[in-house]
Amino acid sequence: MSEKYRDRVTRGDIMLKRNSNNAVELVIGSIRPADQGIYRCTTPSTDSVFYGNYNAVVEVKVIADGLTVTGSKARSASAMNLSEGDSFQLRCSASTNSSEHTHLHVSWEFKNDLMWQEILSLTHEGKFQPGPDYNERYISGYVRLDAMANDIYRLSVSQALPSDEGAYRCRVSEWVKDADGSWQKIQEKSVNVANVVVQPTALGVFITRTNVSVTERDSLDLTCNFTTDRSGIFQAEVTWYYSESPDGPMDDAQILLSADRDSVISDSTLISLSLVDRSSYHLLVRDMSIEDSGYYFCQAALWVPQYNGSWHKVAERTSVPVTVEVTPLEPNYHVFLNASKRPKYSEDPTELECRITEAQNAEANVRYTVSWYYRLPLRSDEVVKDELLATMDADWTLVVGERSKQRAQNGEIIFSKPAMDTFRLRIQWTSEADKGEYYCIISSWSRQRNNSWIKIKDVASMPVSILWSTQGRNFALSHFKSCDENC
Repeated sequence: MSEKYRDRVTRGDIMLKRNSNNAVELVIGSIRPADQGIYRCTTPSTDSVFYGNYNAVVEVKVIADGLTVTGSKARSASAMNLSEGDSFQLRCSASTNSSEHTHLHVSWEFKNDLMWQEILSLTHEGKFQPGPDYNERYISGYVRLDAMANDIYRLSVSQALPSDEGAYRCRVSEWVKDADGSWQKIQEKSVNVANVVVQPTALGVFITRTNVSVTERDSLDLTCNFTTDRSGIFQAEVTWYYSESPDGPMDDAQILLSADRDSVISDSTLISLSLVDRSSYHLLVRDMSIEDSGYYFCQAALWVPQYNGSWHKVAERTSVPVTVEVTPLEPNYHVFLNASKRPKYSEDPTELECRITEAQNAEANVRYTVSWYYRLPLRSDEVVKDELLATMDADWTLVVGERSKQRAQNGEIIFSKPAMDTFRLRIQWTSEADKGEYYCIISSWSRQRNNSWIKIKDVASMPVSILWSTQGRNFALSHFKSCDENC
């Protein structure tokens, strides 16, 4: 080994590398101008006859390093904050002052994980070459590389995606064309240009009202508004929901109406959705019923167009639910209880009529039912006990209480409804056990859109006392007997 190269071989700057059984490579790590010259590779022959060449020569020409690569005027690898959908540009400068006729190959590369990947290159043959993951965006014009004045190579990216967040560098290689027409890369340099951060789109969604009270049969109107920091082209999609619970899962919520990106609204007879302006959507629910009480909220999503003509959702938010209480449209009425027949003696009939009077705001969707009660008069220091005699369900089904069940089955007590505003209770043979106070309660019911009935009001009558004198009956019987004997 020549002393001239001993130190470089010891350091590993010059080494021999066997590639196969019949191929060896001489590697010079950092070439110097003094390394220029003719190199000979020789292999000894042990054959008695020569079958070919046993040595070869190659001329190595060392070209001065004239390649310069720099990033933008800002500091190296500067931070760039973008909003999703924004456009951005990066610049690098590449030039060479080589005395040889060389060509530059400029590549823009991106890394958001571990591996650098090619975005777009201008090759040493003057051709544009997109990376595998950027071919569609390049064809659509959303990724461009422009060779500008003063040796500037500009990368332009339109409508940044979240996946565009990461590090960007400019890699430049210098190539020379050999006499046989083949290309040889002689050196390569790179510079980190920027770290791009793609901020998510800010979106706020809110309803202008909080707690809302609506009278039954009236309309509910709510407005869904959204605010965003986005500018440029985007489309909004808004959906209104109803839920019985303020914090229930979205899957359990009922979709009322929605407006898609093209502002096509799925309308219905009782519910409508209208576009007030680009960021406001008005919901109108007509003919509210008690069952519509609950929680209303809206969800807005923003979409931006993509390079391939599709749409990409950049943000989605849901408003805080608004509490809506539907108060019943109560009819105004009074209840009057009258004893149309009072017993004078035991075993006489008793008949009570419970009537609705001065009814107002009574609609066709309102129905009345009655409940009958008995109260045994007690001393002032005793607790009054009310007993249910009978009550009606919303469908006018009569449910008889324990006190009167057996006698009603025997026909001794009759409950009837002789008119729309009148309910009657008749005791065929009044006994001592029937003495006491009686009162009725008239309940009003409202029919909902699903044909169910909801009780909206109870009005009770004043009590009526059913009493008679037992002594008067005994006197009449004994007086009748004495007259009979005298006659």
